[in-house]
Amino acid sequence: MANTTVHARETACTFGTDCQLTGVFTEASGEHHEQACALFLTAGLLHHIGPTRLHVELARSLAAQGVAGLRFDLSGAGDSEPSSLGGDYRQRPVREVTQAMDYLQAHHGKQRFVLLGLCSGADDALATAQQDPRVVGVVLLNGYAYPAGRFRFYRILRFYMPRLFVWQKLRNGAGRLLRRLLPRQPAATAVSTSSASVDVETLTDQERLELLQLDNDYRHIPPQAETAAILQSLCQADTDLLFIYTGSEHDTYTYEGQLGAMFPDLRDDPHLQERYIQEADHTLILKEDRDKVIAWISEWFRQAMFTRHRL
Repeated sequence: MANTTVHARETACTFGTDCQLTGVFTEASGEHHEQACALFLTAGLLHHIGPTRLHVELARSLAAQGVAGLRFDLSGAGDSEPSSLGGDYRQRPVREVTQAMDYLQAHHGKQRFVLLGLCSGADDALATAQQDPRVVGVVLLNGYAYPAGRFRFYRILRFYMPRLFVWQKLRNGAGRLLRRLLPRQPAATAVSTSSASVDVETLTDQERLELLQLDNDYRHIPPQAETAAILQSLCQADTDLLFIYTGSEHDTYTYEGQLGAMFPDLRDDPHLQERYIQEADHTLILKEDRDKVIAWISEWFRQAMFTRHRL
């Protein structure tokens, strides 16, 4: 298991336009100037410590094996000030990650970088890798996924089948069935908008789709073909990529090996690796799950070549 109790020298820093971005730089043990530097990207409005302190534990573990790192807050999150810059909201994180790399290059002599992000942080890492050749590797925790291959089989086997034998689920299902079969009561003539709730059972298919879309608006998922082209371009430039999925992503990902089914042209590409931790939740709240993921990433850092050239 990863050693996450090691002591590492850490320094708070500010950088970016008007020095509005803040972070913590973790020095590597010994002299390892040639090593790629790890850069931890925040997800959503999470602080730079990462989900359940994942970034802290991982940064210190990597520092013990000679990999320096910077965990920082994007503008408007954690300790960083809101950005005064306009423009496309999807490009702002890319600009700020680029500023973080500029800071590390100017103040710590780092030339190559590995970006690590969860969920929207993974999206920002992938977007930055497309635009900046200094990014030689990317770790994507719960990055883009698309149902493919044996996805449906494993979803039924691992998600639906265990729930068939839970009495509470059966009782709830029977109750919903009865409500559908029995005549509905007349609706009240007046409803307070402040206390009204949505009865999902009465929604049409189109209304259900629109409701789900509202929940997904925080994250833009590109078409599968577009993601395939991005990954192919990065792999052709010798960019090392590690995808790690958790069991929380069962709506789109259900088994290790699905990545090859999603992108068959990259199935045997040596720059693309995939791991799956079915028992873990989205933010790796259990320490044993974080330790497993940290061990995977640490081993990947030891094995990856990080020899990327320009696209």
